[in-house]
Amino acid sequence: MNTTRAWLRLLCIPAGVLAVAAGAADSPLPRWRNNDGMVFIRGGEFVRGGKFPVRVRSFYMDQREVTTAQFCEFLNAGNAKHWNEKQEIGKRDGRFAPQAGKERWPMRLVTWAEASAYAAWAGKRLPTEAEWEWAAAGKERRKFPWGNEPITPQRANFGGHVGHPEPVGSHPDGKTPDGLCDLSGNVAEWCGDWFDPGYYAKAPVDDPPGPAEGVVLPGQKQRRHVRRGGCYAMEPADQESAARGSSVEDYRVGCVGFRCARPARRLLVLLGENFEAIEFAAFTGVMSWATHTKRIADYMMPKGGSEPEVPNIEVAVAGFDAEVRSMAGICVRPDVLVRDLKPEDMDRFDAVAIPACVGSARGRHNEKGQSDLTSDDAVALVRRIHDNDGIVSLMCWGDEILQKAKIVPEKVAGKTEQLVFDPKSRTTTCGGPGIALETACLLLKQLISDAEYRSFRRFNPWLFGAKDEFAPRFDCVR
Repeated sequence: MNTTRAWLRLLCIPAGVLAVAAGAADSPLPRWRNNDGMVFIRGGEFVRGGKFPVRVRSFYMDQREVTTAQFCEFLNAGNAKHWNEKQEIGKRDGRFAPQAGKERWPMRLVTWAEASAYAAWAGKRLPTEAEWEWAAAGKERRKFPWGNEPITPQRANFGGHVGHPEPVGSHPDGKTPDGLCDLSGNVAEWCGDWFDPGYYAKAPVDDPPGPAEGVVLPGQKQRRHVRRGGCYAMEPADQESAARGSSVEDYRVGCVGFRCARPARRLLVLLGENFEAIEFAAFTGVMSWATHTKRIADYMMPKGGSEPEVPNIEVAVAGFDAEVRSMAGICVRPDVLVRDLKPEDMDRFDAVAIPACVGSARGRHNEKGQSDLTSDDAVALVRRIHDNDGIVSLMCWGDEILQKAKIVPEKVAGKTEQLVFDPKSRTTTCGGPGIALETACLLLKQLISDAEYRSFRRFNPWLFGAKDEFAPRFDCVR
């Protein structure tokens, strides 16, 4: 592989992929693009159906159900074929408009296909059943989205207490800890999955996508799709986080609506003074180009193909000072200072990557970077992300910070130019900047599915050649 050419390309990181905007008022983290009205849900593992383990990857979910007004925007954008006279939508001055007073009602009387079409138009998709349950129940396995306290009319619109939907977000007491509204009550919600009552037993553990096709239940004629969350008319048992439902795909009733999801991962790059710039470029560059592996405008992937796109990889840079300099004198202004990160901010990252910091014998600076990376603040941050099932990725080993954080990866004997992912300790380690590109690719490989990683390899000629002709030097990243 022509590593010099690859590094030059990596250093030209496309604008708009990394986090650059100001953070939200309640968090020092930067705000990433195209996620207005959505909530980031950190992935994790849970057991569904009482005995079937599931691992859900991180994703965004709409904070509220899609409204009638939002669906009208979709119809007016050249999608009139998805309008139906039963919907609470009319025409005004030649454009689709919600019926008076129902602008903020959840969009209902919508089929699974219409909901899917809206999601695709919005650059999203319907959530999988596993994502929906993880968002509702979380790692605490909450009985209801808000917790284990009983359902009440203050927490949800259910049981016929109101008799019709209400504007989305009308029950703030029923929000999840992440801030999602109306997962119980108001309207039930379409998921992307086909429905198969026996699917849990045969589903893959990692991010189950749902059955390849639905089953026709006894006495019925059509296949069905999953819906989750009870509606305004359903009883408490139907409102529980684990409750399942299903309907045929052309089902059009007033108690079923939808919200959308978008897969994403978050990486925190931790920089100390005198850091290795080539390692920083590898981590940020690889994640940037991975995020570009999309079909938008035929830029990276051809339209109409079946290969999966790579989820957005959102990168934030944390440092110990307002300006951090590399061993070559390159200055980086971190998105966030380590001291400003709260525990709940740390919990939003799937991994932390740590470029090496060289000492005073090399570069232009002193031992401060190494001291920073082994400080109590740095160790607490790394430990917190790791304890939340996150991955720790280091270059030039970084033994001291791992030891202080009580993380013990597998040791690789032999030359320092080694590369390994240890699943037991959830660490990727390497011996030096000469294999920085491969180290970043190995981290990416752990953050996405095998099929998504194949798309990354295939459609990134800047890194791997027009026909994936630059074979990495290590089998673990091929």
